[in-house]
Amino acid sequence: MEYITGFHGIEELLIKGARGQLLISKKSPRAEELIRACHKAGIPIKHVKKEFLDKKAGKDKHRGFAFLPEESRGSEEKWKDRFPSLSAFLDDLRMSKRENPLVLILDGITDPHNLGAILRSADQFAVDLVIIPSRRSAGESDTVARTSAGALEWVPLLTVSNLKRVLEELKGGGFWIYGADMGGTPARDLNLKGSVALVMGSEGAGMSRIVKESCDGVISIPMAGHVDSLNVSVATGILLYEARRG
Repeated sequence: MEYITGFHGIEELLIKGARGQLLISKKSPRAEELIRACHKAGIPIKHVKKEFLDKKAGKDKHRGFAFLPEESRGSEEKWKDRFPSLSAFLDDLRMSKRENPLVLILDGITDPHNLGAILRSADQFAVDLVIIPSRRSAGESDTVARTSAGALEWVPLLTVSNLKRVLEELKGGGFWIYGADMGGTPARDLNLKGSVALVMGSEGAGMSRIVKESCDGVISIPMAGHVDSLNVSVATGILLYEARRG
């Protein structure tokens, strides 16, 4: 069972009407806030010993409280997708006639801390859809929920089995695909208005060859530092800003 221990993650779950149980092992201002929110929402509260939460939620994770959703899932299980398919997402775009839709594709992000930080940026820059492969990717977990600071509950997600096929379908829907890699065209020199999809590669190897070859272009961030590259979550935030800035 997956216990959610981050304050903001629990808060967003309650705002969205999630059902479950709040476990409390010690009093604190934030615990009291969650207790009030649970009383208001009719969520049961159980007071437990610290040792119980240490064992169930992780000794170094909880801060005296944890939330157990009714439909708790392990970190290896499938995301709860916001769209049943990419076709459904593209149909929704056509019907809503949204301007400058932005899609973020994650090609093998395996660190849950990076994934959570990326989802937080995706929420802040109003990404219309985040696409995650069903294999070679971090799954939904308490670490992702805590690092995203609640954004996990708001960002539209879609899990897919074949990224190459997804890129082709996005192109058919009018999207331009840009993969992030060193040596590409600087982001400031590209026109990122219109329908744009950004591909971010894995922490070590970057984009897979087949995904990189399927992109319309390669985008990069000019740097003048002494280390090899930016952390992928930082790079994603910068490129999302550039895309929204147009």
